[in-house]
Amino acid sequence: MKKLITIVIALVAVINAAAYDKMGQLFAEENGDLFSSLTLAAKYQLLNEYERADTTEVLNNLRTGETRILHLSPNHMLIKTSAGKTVEMKLLAKSKKDTIIAVIETVATPVKDSRVSFFSTGWKRLDSSKFFTPPTAADFILPRAPKQVRQELLDCISFAMIEMKFQGETLVATCNLSDFFMAGDFKSYSPWVTKQLVYNIDKAKIKKP
Repeated sequence: MKKLITIVIALVAVINAAAYDKMGQLFAEENGDLFSSLTLAAKYQLLNEYERADTTEVLNNLRTGETRILHLSPNHMLIKTSAGKTVEMKLLAKSKKDTIIAVIETVATPVKDSRVSFFSTGWKRLDSSKFFTPPTAADFILPRAPKQVRQELLDCISFAMIEMKFQGETLVATCNLSDFFMAGDFKSYSPWVTKQLVYNIDKAKIKKP
C-alpha cells in the first residue's frame, strides 16, 4: 500500500510539473538544498496561486514566515521565502545542450547581503568559481582612488554587505560603503567610490564589463 501511495504521489508530481514552464518545473524538482522549509505540495500550491494571480501566501514549514512567488518566467524566478529572505533563480545557457541554474540568496538583517551559487538542472551544486567571482568591498573603490584613500576605506570596513540581483542579462551588485561611517565622515571619500557594479551575463559566466 505504501509503495502504491508513493507511486501515485510521484505520478501526480510529474503531471503537475508538465503544466509549468521550465523554471516552474525546476522549482518543484529542487531537492531541498535551497527550499528545505517548503514541501512539494507547498511548491505546487505556490505555482498554482501565481498562475491564478492569487496573492495568498504559503506558511513555510519552519513557521517563521510566509513564502510567495514574486516573479516567474520561463528562465527567471524570484521567491520571497520569509520576511527576511529572497531567492532568485536564473537559467543560463552554458551551451546549446547544457543549461545551469544561477541562484542568488539574499538576507536582510536589515541591511541586505547576498550570495551566489550555481547548480545543474539536476540540482547538483557546481563550483561557483568557474562561473562568477563575487565582488568585495575593494571592488567598489574606483581605480583612480589614491592608494592612501583606498587603504583608509578598507581599514574602516570590517565586512561588506553586498546585495546582488539579476536585471535582464546583467547582475547588479550594490554596496553602500557610507554605512560604515558616522554621518558626515564619508563626504571626503564619496568621490572615490561607486555604489553599484554591473556584471554582464555571457552564456553561463557572469563577467565584469
